[in-house]
Amino acid sequence: MEVATYVELCTRLSRFVQIQPSDEHCNGLQEVLDDLKTLYDRVESSGKSVVDVSLVGFAAMDDLVLLSMHKLLGSFVLNSSSLTLQEQSFEAFTRVLRRCKSRMRGNNQTRRLLSFVQSCVLYLPSPPEAGDENKEIPGSLTLGAQPEELRLAILQSLREILEQQEQEMPMQLQVEQQHFFAYLVASLLHVAQRDRCREAALQAIGVLKCVLFVIRDADTLRQYLPGVAAGLWKCANAPQQASKVIVAALQCLATALDLCIDGQHNAPSSESDKWLETTAINLDLLLSRMFAASATAVTAGTSTGLPRSSWRVRCALAQLCGTVMLQCRRALRLSFFRCYDELLVLHGDTIAEVADEADKVLQKLQMSALASEERLQLLPEMADRFQMLLSTLVLKVGTEHEATKVHLVRTLRGYVAFLGSSLTPYLDASIESIYTSLCRVVSFAALDIELVVHQTLPNPAGPDENEDNTTGSVVVSQFQKRLRYFNEEASVREVLLMLREVGAVATPACFIDCAFTLLTEVDIESPETGNAEVVLVLNEFLRAYCPNKKKDTDHNLVDVHLIGRILDDLLAWEEKHLQPNYSSSRAIVSQHALMVECVGVCAEILGAEFKLFLLHVLYPLVEQLGSHNVEVERAALAALEKIYFFTGYESLEALFQANMDYFVDSLCARLEQLDAYPMTAFVVEALLRHTQLESLPLVDEVASSLLRSVDLYQDSPYVDGLLRALKNLLGSIARDGRQSEATEAPTLSDESTASRSLLENFIHEMKVLENDGIDALDIDVANEEDLHSTPEKQEHSSVKGAMPVEYDEVEPDTQDDDQDNDEDALGYRTLVVDIMDRCGYFLVESDPMACCLVLSLIDEGVRFLSCHHKQLLPLVARIWPELLPRLRVENRAIITGTIRVITTLAEVAGDFVGDRFVETVWPILRAQIQSINFGEDAKSSQLTRSMLLISQQPDEVTTTVEAQASETRQMSAENEFSAVNGTRKSQEVLQLLVILSCLTMVCQQSETVTQLVPEITRTCSKFLSHTAPREVVEQTSELFAALVQLNGDEVFCTIAALADWKPPAPPSKLFSRYEPDAVQRFYRGHMSGLSGQTQSCRINATVLMNRLFK
Repeated sequence: MEVATYVELCTRLSRFVQIQPSDEHCNGLQEVLDDLKTLYDRVESSGKSVVDVSLVGFAAMDDLVLLSMHKLLGSFVLNSSSLTLQEQSFEAFTRVLRRCKSRMRGNNQTRRLLSFVQSCVLYLPSPPEAGDENKEIPGSLTLGAQPEELRLAILQSLREILEQQEQEMPMQLQVEQQHFFAYLVASLLHVAQRDRCREAALQAIGVLKCVLFVIRDADTLRQYLPGVAAGLWKCANAPQQASKVIVAALQCLATALDLCIDGQHNAPSSESDKWLETTAINLDLLLSRMFAASATAVTAGTSTGLPRSSWRVRCALAQLCGTVMLQCRRALRLSFFRCYDELLVLHGDTIAEVADEADKVLQKLQMSALASEERLQLLPEMADRFQMLLSTLVLKVGTEHEATKVHLVRTLRGYVAFLGSSLTPYLDASIESIYTSLCRVVSFAALDIELVVHQTLPNPAGPDENEDNTTGSVVVSQFQKRLRYFNEEASVREVLLMLREVGAVATPACFIDCAFTLLTEVDIESPETGNAEVVLVLNEFLRAYCPNKKKDTDHNLVDVHLIGRILDDLLAWEEKHLQPNYSSSRAIVSQHALMVECVGVCAEILGAEFKLFLLHVLYPLVEQLGSHNVEVERAALAALEKIYFFTGYESLEALFQANMDYFVDSLCARLEQLDAYPMTAFVVEALLRHTQLESLPLVDEVASSLLRSVDLYQDSPYVDGLLRALKNLLGSIARDGRQSEATEAPTLSDESTASRSLLENFIHEMKVLENDGIDALDIDVANEEDLHSTPEKQEHSSVKGAMPVEYDEVEPDTQDDDQDNDEDALGYRTLVVDIMDRCGYFLVESDPMACCLVLSLIDEGVRFLSCHHKQLLPLVARIWPELLPRLRVENRAIITGTIRVITTLAEVAGDFVGDRFVETVWPILRAQIQSINFGEDAKSSQLTRSMLLISQQPDEVTTTVEAQASETRQMSAENEFSAVNGTRKSQEVLQLLVILSCLTMVCQQSETVTQLVPEITRTCSKFLSHTAPREVVEQTSELFAALVQLNGDEVFCTIAALADWKPPAPPSKLFSRYEPDAVQRFYRGHMSGLSGQTQSCRINATVLMNRLFK
């Protein structure tokens, strides 16, 4: 049945071959073509078993239909004006071609295939290169007038004809056939370049690739190669071109080069191969533009150049470079290095497919493609090109986009990786120029102190092999390095990796000599600018020799002798540049920090062998650990952490402990020569900061030397460092004392139980028997102690602090006697007293920072001696006259620090300070309090960020929430103060808070200030105003609570007047008649002079009234 239908359709189709086209005939042909495609669909969808005819019959009919369609395309369809008919004809032609393709192979079918191709080409748009523009080709349309569907059908037919028609032997074409294929190639390139339909452009490139494979004749293809290469480049570089079209164009270009240029072809030398010279030059120019466009696309996106963001495009570029370097290397010698540079960049791509494709080409080139002789010829050229690329990077580093610079950096890394140790002689020969160029590339900007980088360093020996070091790794923290011309972290990482790879193939002795030579020259020419780049390059070069299992670098090249030379030069530079009169610019600070980091790199290289240099570098590193510059301090800490880890110590404290004798000897010798060694005081600070006091067995000797240095240099510029050292020493002593108290606290109850006498134990046991239990024991003992305690003894203990100093010396505290048995504690207390005595020298210091530091020292020392009145009270008597003048200075920070010290003294000394407070301190504080106001005059200091925000109209939800919040606030308003929230704590506010805290402490600890209660109450009552900051109001309430304990009646009268409190009516008529005006008259008389504050203080006074007198 299917065969009969097929025969009928074939008969109907053949009728249109001999007739002229008309509308009726065109419609009839369209019906036949529709029926033919329907038959093909039905046959293809059915299984082979369903077809009830022989395949031979179908094949014969297919050939007949193919011949009829060929004739129709050349006559009837070509002359018709129906574009729909043309589209349907090519669709049917494509279907029948697909069925006959298996029988069309062979050399005897070449002429037939060419005729089919010619029939299809007639319908393609004519390219501009076709010749006379006035001569029209029948059936051809312009690119814009022809429908895209028709063009896709034509290209699909061409692909069905030419695909899988590769010739084993090159096709021998006549002149007319060569011209025909030239026209075909031009037409396909025209469609690929100009067609807006991306699918049509992609199909055109695919057909062009099939044409190249069909021709396969090198001589013929060489005629087409210039036009094909230029056309494919225009197609790929078209604006907003699709990545699939670009990939197809690059692959087609690679195919053309592979077919045109033999891989074994030598360099052009004969007359017949002169075209290779021109072709090589033109292709090199084209490749240069192609790679430049692909790099430009990184910055400009897909609007300019190849869209390098597509990984498929980068894979196609790698394949094209592989074709040039592997198949066409000899003929295209000019483009070898250009393609190699591009492959090196692609080798470092983040997409694995791109990196693998580039790596395959590089591996083939390195392993098998290059012969030994060819490799020897390439080495000098590659070394020269390495220097040329480095010079290019130096020129572009300050102008080009960062992506372009990273492109060059990756290229340089690839050259170093490919050449390896073969590059060493060339580097050593020109190490000065290369080192200078690298310094220009890594021009140093700063150490970013806001970003800390944590680096985990594993122990190269392993925890099993190194028994001294129990840890397997250490985390070292350093500041992030910022370069001037590379901003992104990935770019900086690429540059630093390039330095390490260059250092791995260079000779260490050469670049070390070059580095210190450049440093010496810079010190002579411009000593204030420094040259941190030289040290940075040196550090990265040396890091290439750090032990690493992933690297094959010969670590023995950097031995103990070279490390010793580096450390000697670093110590010499430090001794020269750290003099007091030498410049300390930011460049010098950065260079100094990098030099300190270099010491850690040296320790990382040598490992346990670095112990030989501990006596030379340990003290200078600890000296920098107390530097004013945080960059140097962080670098010193990182270097010391590397030293203790790689030399086998358990911790940094263990390193200091093992070398403490060396530290103490150097410290004691240099503390008396601060003019020559100005950083000595910072060594003490660093040691105390990073070690425990108990790990300093010679702390007494260090402290004595430090105090002697304070006596010698009290009027010198080194006072700041000495005071900081004293501060850390005192802090370590206090910290050690607190730890010892915490350790001894759990054993006090057991010791008190064991210290009972036999009589006390007997009485204790009898009480237990009498009361049938132990529960009543504590109550009885407490009652018995209360009975035995007389009022005389209570009064004696309360006023004991008010006695003169001689009284306390005659009758020392039993607590002091018990604690004096500890010789270490007694030595610490004596040392603290000596430090406090030295602090008296500097209380009159005009420098606010030094004075505040001294005040904090005194505060901490007083707290340490708080339980030892035998040493404390005489010390307070000596310091007190020096403190009072500090209250009259203009600097608020000094006043605030002085008041804090007085507060601490009042806390620990009680009435010993209270009496002096009444006479000398209160008048000064009263004057300062009266000068502080929080009324209308202080509104400018309460500016907050919320005042700058534009108010918005509240919506319904916001209104509901605010209403609920207001109800809650009203319910709790009676128990909360009304004050200003979120105010800025200025120096004035801080001073006021400290004054109020001092008054509160004095009132709590001493009863001698009772006479000042009325005056303090009236003076401080204004700070209950609702315009005052909340912290001030709360602190004032605490002060009034302490005043109530001394004289509640006086405080009640003032608070009641401020709150406008109304007393209740008399409970009985026997009392005198209540007059409402009487209370107001009393209030007006009591609050005379404070009438303006009543309204603002009423709310908070009412809350305070409820809290204190309810």
